[in-house]
Amino acid sequence: MCEYGRCGRIWPAGVVIRWLLMIAQVAYPLPTAAAAGVPPQGSGESGAQQATEPRWEFPPVRWGGSLVNEFRQQRADDQAKRRQIVDIVNMRVGSYVWQPWFAQVAGGASLLTSREHADSSGASGGPQSGRSSSATGNGTLALFPSSRFPFQALFDVSDSRASGELTRSDFTSTRLGLRQNYQTLRGDANYTGSYDRSTLRSSGFGTDTVDVFAAGMAKQAGEHTYDITGSRTRNQRARNGEGSLLNRVSGRHSYRPEPTLSVESLASLSTSDFRLANSSGTFSETATRFLQLNTFATWRPEEGDPLFVTGGGRVFQSVLQTNGAESESRSLNGYVSANYAVNRNLSVAGSASVAQATAAGSSSLFSSQTGTVTYLPDMRQFGDYIYTQNLTATVANQTGGREGGRQNAGGQAGHTVTRSFGVRENSVVSVSLGQNLASNYDTATAASETLAHNATMSWRLSPSSVATTYFGITALDSRTRGHNQNEFQLINAQATGQMQFGRYAYAGANLTTQGTRQQMPSAPAAPFNWNTNGNLNYQHVRAFGVAGLRYYAFYSINETQYRTRLQGDINAPRDRVSQAFEQRLLYNIGRVEVRLTARVAIIEGARNSLIFLRVSRQIGNF
Repeated sequence: MCEYGRCGRIWPAGVVIRWLLMIAQVAYPLPTAAAAGVPPQGSGESGAQQATEPRWEFPPVRWGGSLVNEFRQQRADDQAKRRQIVDIVNMRVGSYVWQPWFAQVAGGASLLTSREHADSSGASGGPQSGRSSSATGNGTLALFPSSRFPFQALFDVSDSRASGELTRSDFTSTRLGLRQNYQTLRGDANYTGSYDRSTLRSSGFGTDTVDVFAAGMAKQAGEHTYDITGSRTRNQRARNGEGSLLNRVSGRHSYRPEPTLSVESLASLSTSDFRLANSSGTFSETATRFLQLNTFATWRPEEGDPLFVTGGGRVFQSVLQTNGAESESRSLNGYVSANYAVNRNLSVAGSASVAQATAAGSSSLFSSQTGTVTYLPDMRQFGDYIYTQNLTATVANQTGGREGGRQNAGGQAGHTVTRSFGVRENSVVSVSLGQNLASNYDTATAASETLAHNATMSWRLSPSSVATTYFGITALDSRTRGHNQNEFQLINAQATGQMQFGRYAYAGANLTTQGTRQQMPSAPAAPFNWNTNGNLNYQHVRAFGVAGLRYYAFYSINETQYRTRLQGDINAPRDRVSQAFEQRLLYNIGRVEVRLTARVAIIEGARNSLIFLRVSRQIGNF
């Protein structure tokens, strides 16, 4: 409990601390000398007072900080080249109030001064210079951190110039967070509530604020499990008037009376309101509302039984408003399906469902029945080659809707050849070739046939127990004739793993590149659409043979980004960084650290480069 040193007590300062200590005395009363069986020292009123009053003293305080000098030069394709000299003083302290189990506190303060020079950018009319300064700080408070009801509060004000990050414009970030947790005495229920606020301020984009209220509950009651969460998120951008409001509530119930029966139920409600600026200077307002109720059940007569039954129901409603125009749709459906394994190769399945859909003032009732037979022959091996097959036949019937009665029959057959061979010790290459033919006939549409080919090659290399590498590439070609005629191609390449180069060097990779193309009679010459995500990194802890000199190289690419502040992600960056390459040299001399960084990034479609030199000196021990 006494992680900060001796467990002394301090004299409370202020009404708030007095109130907190009174609560602690009620919850955890201090033992008196009489209760402990120790006779009071002295006599009379003074002796009784000595026996009951605690001894107050100041607790140990951990402190530390740093003195930082920085030089940076930044250039962007659409901005003037900037040079900055930044001086920063950081201080940090940490301690506790009364006892470490009662309240732990920590905080810090920073003073930043900056001298900046910007070259002529054409629109500015000439070079510009200026000085600026800012004060930032942070603090955290943890009440009853080891109890069943811990409370946490944090406050942080930071400057992007002190972080060394590459941004299009300097900004200050203000974060406020409050979080309360509670766990019942039996430990069968947990309750949480939180509030988070993030505000970014800049002369370039104005003010961007995200507020998030969230609450949750998880409870276990015998065979039942309940989980409920809710959140309300608002994003406001003062300069251009954009903003969003998101509300989400979801609940989950699990019921498992026995190992062979389980029921999962989910209810969710989400609403969103977006106000986005158009290139013409006008605004587009969009509001959505989604309501969903879903239940899914599984049952098997006994463990290992060949019969497996599933069933469920779903209610879905959506409302969409765009600039005053509203559209609404609703659907209600239920289904049941059964799968029976005749033997290890043959299985049959049947399902039935009924659904009602309502949209644009009209309602339709559907029902469908489906039967499927699947046959998977045993794997065959011819020398070093493995051959597998699959056969499937399906029949379906549908009633209701515009078509009235509708029948469908189809089947598919496929086979795959795989071979794995070792190139050298701890190195395995696998190659797989597959072909699949599917035919479908529908009484409401024309017949169609689809022929698909796929090829996969992978290489796994494990030169040591701490180094593994995987390279893989997959290609797919699918061509459909008849109804819905189209051609589809896919190429996917992956590189993952880690590799040790000698005693001091290490490399890691997690990179995926995928290209897709779909051609139809209306678009016969569609190009490949490529997308890459992942990162590569390399580090050497004894660069150029110098002890203590560390070299790091990072490359990251994320061409598909879903994290935005408009979508309520309080930790999402303001600028969209699609690619970044950074090299870094670090060297420590005692408590002095020298860091040289060079970074190139694509931010919001524009190329940005940064050269960054930082010299910092640590003080204190925290």
